[in-house]
Amino acid sequence: MKVMKKAIATGLAFTLAAGTLVGCGGGDSSADTKYELTVSGIGGSLNWLPVYIAEEKGWFEEEGLAIEDALFTNGPVQMESLSSDGWDIGCTGIGGVFAGVLGYDAKILGSSNTDDGTQYVFTRNDSDIVKAGQGNNSINDEIYGSAETWKGKSILCNTGSVTQYVLVKMLEGFGLTQDDVEFVAMDPATAYSAFIAGEGDACVLTGSGGTFKMLEETDKYTAAASGPLVDSGLMCSFVANKNSYADEEKYEAMKIFMKVYFETMDWMKENPDETVTYCVDMNDENGSTMTEDTARKYVEADTYYTLDEAVAMMEDKAEGTDMSVMENNMTDVLDFFISVGNYTEADREKFAGHVDSKLLKEVQEGAGTQRSEERRVGK
Repeated sequence: MKVMKKAIATGLAFTLAAGTLVGCGGGDSSADTKYELTVSGIGGSLNWLPVYIAEEKGWFEEEGLAIEDALFTNGPVQMESLSSDGWDIGCTGIGGVFAGVLGYDAKILGSSNTDDGTQYVFTRNDSDIVKAGQGNNSINDEIYGSAETWKGKSILCNTGSVTQYVLVKMLEGFGLTQDDVEFVAMDPATAYSAFIAGEGDACVLTGSGGTFKMLEETDKYTAAASGPLVDSGLMCSFVANKNSYADEEKYEAMKIFMKVYFETMDWMKENPDETVTYCVDMNDENGSTMTEDTARKYVEADTYYTLDEAVAMMEDKAEGTDMSVMENNMTDVLDFFISVGNYTEADREKFAGHVDSKLLKEVQEGAGTQRSEERRVGK
């Protein structure tokens, strides 16, 4: 049981101690080995939910791991604290991955879940974009609008993020680029508030807040496009502080963390109703009230990977390349950010080789204990 609850503020993480615990990384709680780890994430996010549940269940404690939370409002800000060794391992989206690797030489240890189910491009129902109907986009016929109706529109969207990626992918389907619209840089929470106040012709949202509220208000807003419709292929991933990764004790602590994380995701699939309850509680503590119905949609919006799936993505080669499926996917997204000026060709070379499957493979080799199976079925 956690000693303190989590808190969050824009651009600032509050780290909260989970207590001093004893146990063994191999799952034998009778041993006296003790590990400590500072884990960072985005408050209220889907890839933080397994951490929240495991903390509430006491599963990290059972494995002899003391967790300290460091929560942030977005990935790039999360990575900035690596300059002062602010945390050991982090759960983040693709924007955080690039900021961590290219800015702080961080290691990519694997992926936890898809990250496109909560990303939507919204317009108002009376917009000429909606009136233009569907069937005019080369990527997906279900996307609303036309090249003529999107051109010149004011769009509220976060820069250097998954939302920008989804937006530009959608525009490409109309034969347009970001230069053909008025791009107004705003984080998703600000964009949501500004859009419902009448600003902008469209907004791009992600996460649990405004996205689902707008989806419910079909009398006012239309979801013109989404992550799945533009086939974004985005993922949330684990990023490690390079200094922590090189530390033998921290490395072992990360293995315990990953073991419990993936076991928790298995438990979530077996216990969907209880998972929804935890999601509501997590967002309440994060300051974002969510109904049970909204939480259920949120949890079901993306797919959590199994440990075997996560390892396979790092080991299997992408067709026609020497890169793994995972690194190839990330490089494709990086190429997009290079094309819009967020990164350079030199960054592409710098990014290569930062996906490291060693730790997760070791976790996989040690998986399948009796306690793991008990946890999976909810005992």
